[in-house]
Amino acid sequence: MRKSFKLVFFLAVLTFAIPAYAEPQIVSGAKNLLNDATTWLLGLIPTAAGLMIGYHALMKQFNDDPTSASIHNKAMKNILVAGAIGVSAVGLVKAFLAYFQ
Repeated sequence: MRKSFKLVFFLAVLTFAIPAYAEPQIVSGAKNLLNDATTWLLGLIPTAAGLMIGYHALMKQFNDDPTSASIHNKAMKNILVAGAIGVSAVGLVKAFLAYFQ
């Protein structure tokens, strides 16, 4: 009984004491840095993926070899998958950061 009372008292003190403490500057700076970096990544990943797909489509168009065409088709598919995974991962990080703001 005494042990559970100490635990409840400790949690109650923590609950009311948390707003009294300010967030360290390094923590708020890290959150701002991650938020800005993820904003840039959400723009750069689709742009780079689009440029790479355009490059492979252009190379596929200029080559008459069917083997080369299949290589470029596979590369375009891989770029689409990687771009979707990248944007999804950055979106999850951005959602996680939004929870703490």
